[in-house]
Amino acid sequence: MNKDRKMLEKTLAELSTGAEGFSLPEWEELPDIELYMDQVLTLISKYLSMFNEVSGAEKLITPSMINNYVKLGTIPPPIKKRYSRVHMAYLLVVCSLKQTLDMSTIKRLMPVGMSEEETRDTYNSFAVNQKRALSHFTRDLRSMAKPILDENRSGDLVMQVAASASIFKILTERICAVPEQEREAEAESGARTDKN
Repeated sequence: MNKDRKMLEKTLAELSTGAEGFSLPEWEELPDIELYMDQVLTLISKYLSMFNEVSGAEKLITPSMINNYVKLGTIPPPIKKRYSRVHMAYLLVVCSLKQTLDMSTIKRLMPVGMSEEETRDTYNSFAVNQKRALSHFTRDLRSMAKPILDENRSGDLVMQVAASASIFKILTERICAVPEQEREAEAESGARTDKN
């Protein structure tokens, strides 16, 4: 058994274990008080510790990142420099997805301007579906990896995972673009009707 295979098996085992034990807090578990920036950073890092461990990134979120998300309209602006449960929900979704999706796609998944109830429902849906995805991931990863590792083709496993990530990214972007394309088509159709 070669060294690369042992390292890959160790990595897969660590990822599977981390994914199995990970879940975002439910809406009701998010702080129901207004928080200052340093408190937000601490909580986001705590809630998303698996992402830091997996990516090896020093900081998943910084004050300048949060300020940029506000400027880009990815999250709502703080009120008097304080962040609510709504802000926490947006930040958890953004930080969970920013490694694979661009900000415009994330903004389509969780647009700024939703009511608190819509934000709660969207966030809870994301948290539940992320947990499901992690469960599928661990199951599928083991079944996909076993025959490849048994044949000592670790390079194939890396390529298969990379290709899967690319396909899922494209699929997400296309699905998110559908409502936008429908609105554009309706607007175009309405403009033609107005001219007649």
